[in-house]
Amino acid sequence: MSTWRLAWLCGALVLGGCAAVSRPAAFPRHYALATAAAAAPSTRAHADATLRIARVSVPAWLDGTGMYYRLAYRADDGIAAYADSDWVAPPADMLEVLLRNTLAAGAGWRAVVGPGDPAQSAFTLQVRIDDFSQVFASPQDSVGRLAATVTLLDGQSDKVIAQRPFRIEVPAPGADAAGGVAALNRASRQFADAVRTWLDQAGAGQRPRPAHRDDGS
Repeated sequence: MSTWRLAWLCGALVLGGCAAVSRPAAFPRHYALATAAAAAPSTRAHADATLRIARVSVPAWLDGTGMYYRLAYRADDGIAAYADSDWVAPPADMLEVLLRNTLAAGAGWRAVVGPGDPAQSAFTLQVRIDDFSQVFASPQDSVGRLAATVTLLDGQSDKVIAQRPFRIEVPAPGADAAGGVAALNRASRQFADAVRTWLDQAGAGQRPRPAHRDDGS
């Protein structure tokens, strides 16, 4: 082999090695749920009442930022988390903000407050999320699934006024984490809208009780 050809080959190997070393590493991707609510017509169903949204509860496996998927087409229906993708915050926290914004945007309440707000409230909304995952019916087809139970309580006596389970599934546009995020975002917005509609119906006959007074009147 000639000297110049040998030199060219060595140079090519060095450059190739440098390119391999300088190739950017794959970094984890962090996703968020949309927390902005679309404007909704006011029903004025609870115009004189304040609603408190209690801290959203979840099972232990959802108490974190993991992004989970289920392989329903397998016999074991196993659940796993994406290795390189997660949520920027626990889903319960993001859903709490989305619910509060959605219900407040309807202008049907005097105010909608969160669990840490010291304001007195006529009603309390409890939400338990039972499933928040991407479910694959086949390697190519999946949905974003949100399953929850919602309970409306009297804010003073904690008496149950109404309760309803919700199960929402939205087709994912892709068989990957990004597709699951898109589907779960849509499912979350549909859930928040459905809760708003249900509250208008469940509390239609309820009126906030007057605050207790200490002057005997």
